[in-house]
Amino acid sequence: MENALDISRKEWEAAAAAEIDAYHDARMIAAEIANDEGLETDLVFSDAMHVAVALALEEAELPYTKANAAWMFDRISPAEVREILVHRRDCPEDYAALPKAGALESLTTAQMQAASAVTHMLGTDLNAMFFCDNVGTA
Repeated sequence: MENALDISRKEWEAAAAAEIDAYHDARMIAAEIANDEGLETDLVFSDAMHVAVALALEEAELPYTKANAAWMFDRISPAEVREILVHRRDCPEDYAALPKAGALESLTTAQMQAASAVTHMLGTDLNAMFFCDNVGTA
């Protein structure tokens, strides 16, 4: 017979697995969009993260400030980002009207190169780092 702790652990493991799956699905959708639009996958994924944060802040009736955005980044899930990416893929015109949509795509070439250099220097998927506390190790 299982006790309550066993059930909680199983539920936690199932939730963690679902979030990991959502993250991988989101990355694949971001890659598809990036390929179709001639963009970098990380840029598309990060843009969707910013949109998810902006929408969550709107829902919480909080302004989009650096402090609020940083706080909210810790609260969005890979599944939420996945849904934003599905919306972008399926309804690009509607996506473009969302808050913060396309903001990262307006970065200058120098800014993009600097961000890319940081990503390569760290040798890790920076987007996964945002979600590592939610699902264990990224």
